[in-house]
Amino acid sequence: MGLICSMKLVCLFITTVFMVFPGFVRAQLDNSAFHDFYGINASDSSAIIFGLEAFGYVRNNEFKDDIVPGYTLFGYQFKPYFTYYPSGRIRLDAGGFFQKDFGDEDFREIRPVFSVKYTRKNLSMIFGTLEGAMSHRLIEPLYNFENVINRRVEDGLELKYVNDQIFFDTWIEWINMIDFGEDALEEFNFGVSFNFRLLENSAFILDIPVQLLANHRGGEIDISPEPANTILNTAAGIGIELPLHNTRLIQSIRLDNYYGRYDSQQDPGYLPFLNGDGWFLNLTGKSGWFELMLSYWHGDQFYAPYGSPLYQSVFFDPDNTAETQNQRDLLFIRLLFEHEFGHGLTLAFRFEPVFDFNKGHFDHSEGLYLRYRTDFLLHRKR
Repeated sequence: MGLICSMKLVCLFITTVFMVFPGFVRAQLDNSAFHDFYGINASDSSAIIFGLEAFGYVRNNEFKDDIVPGYTLFGYQFKPYFTYYPSGRIRLDAGGFFQKDFGDEDFREIRPVFSVKYTRKNLSMIFGTLEGAMSHRLIEPLYNFENVINRRVEDGLELKYVNDQIFFDTWIEWINMIDFGEDALEEFNFGVSFNFRLLENSAFILDIPVQLLANHRGGEIDISPEPANTILNTAAGIGIELPLHNTRLIQSIRLDNYYGRYDSQQDPGYLPFLNGDGWFLNLTGKSGWFELMLSYWHGDQFYAPYGSPLYQSVFFDPDNTAETQNQRDLLFIRLLFEHEFGHGLTLAFRFEPVFDFNKGHFDHSEGLYLRYRTDFLLHRKR
C-alpha cells in the first residue's frame, strides 16, 4: 500500500506541474481520423455523387479487472451511399451501413442511412443520420472511443456552428422508440459539445471546452415498471497549446484538464450511487506522425452510460450484475501513430498501457485502424 500511495503522490505532483506549464488542448485525444464530416460546396448544385467508406478495425483489450473485462474487436464497416445536391446549400445522402465481425458468420448490423443537411455560412443542420461518434469531440469518460466501432450510426437531429474560433455541436440521438403498451422505455441522448478559442497567436493558444451528455429513459405510453430517469454527465476544462518552433524532435506540447460530473435525476434501482465526479488531466507531445500522451484520471463514484468503461465506478456484466469500485485512479501512457497516405486512405495505430493505482497493476490495449473514403461524380446538370 505504501508504494501505491507514493506513486499516487508522484502522479498528482506531475499533473500539478503540467497545469502550471503550457501545453495544448484538442479535446484530449486527436480523433480527427475518425471524424465524419460531409461538406457542401455551391459548385456541387444539381450534382449526383456515389460515395464509399470502409473502416477496418482490430482492438485488443487486455484487461484483468473486476470493473472491465478483456475482449477483442476485429472486423470492418462498409458504407456505400448516393449524394444529391438540390442546391448549393442542401445535401441529401442515402445508402446503407454494413458491419461484419470476423469469426461471426452473420453481419453484426445492416441498416439504412439517410440524412438531409442544410448549411448557411458556418451554421449547419442535419436531420437523419448524424455526424456522430468521435465527431462530437467528447472526452472519453463521457463518450467511449469504441463507439466508433460499436455505435457508429446515430440517428436524430443535429445543429452545428463551426468557425476558426468556435466549435459548437448540439444533437438529439433517438435510441429506442416505443409503441402504446410496450414493456420498455423510450431512450434518447441529448448532447452539447462546445469549444471556444479564447486566444491564439504564434506562441500560445488558449481554449475553453464545455461538454454535456444527458441520457433520458422514460415515456408515457409504456407499461414498464422501471422509473423514468435522466442521467446527466458534464465536463468543463481549459486547454493550452505551446508550439515548439525551434525543435525538430517535438513540434508541440499540449495540455488539457477537465473536471467531470455525474448526476442521476432519481434512483433508477440499478445504480449504487446517484452522483459523483472526476478529474481528467492530459499532457501530449507531438513529433511528426507520432504522439506520446500521459493521462491521469481520478474518479469518485463516477458513472457515464456511454463513456469508456475504464473510467466508470460501476460496470454491468452480461447478467446485468453490477461490479462497483467507488474510486478509480488510473494513469494512461499512450503511443499514437497516424498517417494519411492520400487518395482517401488513413492508417492509425494506438498502444495504450494503463496503471491502476488502487490495484497496483498494469493493463493495456492496442488497436489498428484503416479508413478509406472516396466518391465519384455520376451526373452534373450543365
